[in-house]
Amino acid sequence: MIRLTFFIFSLGAITASAQKYTSANIFAHNDYVQPDPFHRAYGHGAGYIEADIFLQGSDLLVAHSTEEINKDKTLEKLYLEPLQKKIIQNKGTAYPNPTQTLMLMIDLKSEGVATMKALVEKLKNYPQLLSCKTLNITISGSMPDTSLWKNYPDFIYFDGRPGIVYTKDQLDRIIMISTSFGSYSKWDGKNKLPKVEEDKVKILIEDAHAKGKKMRFWATPDIENAWKVLTDLKMDMIVTDNVPGLAAFIKNE
Repeated sequence: MIRLTFFIFSLGAITASAQKYTSANIFAHNDYVQPDPFHRAYGHGAGYIEADIFLQGSDLLVAHSTEEINKDKTLEKLYLEPLQKKIIQNKGTAYPNPTQTLMLMIDLKSEGVATMKALVEKLKNYPQLLSCKTLNITISGSMPDTSLWKNYPDFIYFDGRPGIVYTKDQLDRIIMISTSFGSYSKWDGKNKLPKVEEDKVKILIEDAHAKGKKMRFWATPDIENAWKVLTDLKMDMIVTDNVPGLAAFIKNE
């Protein structure tokens, strides 16, 4: 029931076509490399915050590559603990506005099954996160095989991919469909998006929506002209490394 409630909130915003873009459409990519991980993206009201993790011993360390691993940068310290504090302050919701949802996307960089086992055990120490009706925890990256998804608690969702045929039960565990923008377009964000490439993008968005899912493109151009084009395309979320800049752009639109 907890996750169903989140899904109902999210489904209402499945496309941006029926509403003005807000900070809830911001996807904070690689948030942990920013000067103030979690807090800056949260302070701007981002609807999606991403953290990449490696399993090292019993610790889950936040980094994009093995060269970046720092034993002090744990998932708990950077994300789980501050997020739980916010939920307690908000009396059980992710944001002070009880209708605003937040997705914590956890991208697995180390082997999926072992990392998932450690992650689930860590999350069980944060009951406020697991009972929060406006927080969703979604797994991406080196995900376990879809046949194993049913073995994980219902507070875990997964990141789908286009072109894969999922069973109904597997599709129920997917919160969004994601793919690389560069696989469909070589556009650099300047001038117009070529019509042929625009059509490819629109087809992917429509297909995801037909499944009742949002569509995410990672590695989209991250400049103001690109944000304008992407919002005109009614993308469900805009992925950015510049949350303050995108927040200001959306506010002024």
